[in-house]
Amino acid sequence: MIETIAHPAHERESAPAGRKMEIVIRAAWQLFLDQGFSATSMDAIAKAAGVSKATLYAYFPSKEALFASLIVAECESLQRDLPVPKLSAGLSEALREFARQYLHTFIHRKDVAFVRIIANESGRFPVLARLFYESGPEATIRRLARFLEEAKAAQLLEFDDPMVAAKQFLSLVRGELPLLIVLGLGDLAEGTIEQEIEAGLKLFLKACEPRV
Repeated sequence: MIETIAHPAHERESAPAGRKMEIVIRAAWQLFLDQGFSATSMDAIAKAAGVSKATLYAYFPSKEALFASLIVAECESLQRDLPVPKLSAGLSEALREFARQYLHTFIHRKDVAFVRIIANESGRFPVLARLFYESGPEATIRRLARFLEEAKAAQLLEFDDPMVAAKQFLSLVRGELPLLIVLGLGDLAEGTIEQEIEAGLKLFLKACEPRV
């Protein structure tokens, strides 16, 4: 998750190029969270980052390009936080830990706010919505699908399509969590995570149990 930090304006403008871009992205991230994408201007981002408009446009030709970079960075961060499931940990435990980390992203307030921004702008900027889906949710599904393929090869699971199986597993362990989040009941959702994981995991393993 991108953390926001404060820097004096003179320090930000004189920072090295790589550091300056990081400061710009962090400033934009905070403004998008606070004001939404549509209400945030490039002028406001330049001011918050303590850089000139010329510097900002040298890095990002448009607000959409800046937001696209932020989407990729955020999704990469979330993917790094997800465990890489290994059969050596045991099938059930590997799936349980993957589900646990996956579901905790739902209740992180900044993650939820980030997704809401994208959802709100998806009609006007479908390319950004597609970028988010491919870099985030779809990447998660593909990672899990690769593990499920390994489990199938080891004759621990049986299914037809690993991508479909991965989607079904994630749907089962999510339960009503997305609805609780949309309703602002994050505290209640956090208390149900373990219950949802165990129920979903049990059902998935039963459904994909190898046939004798």
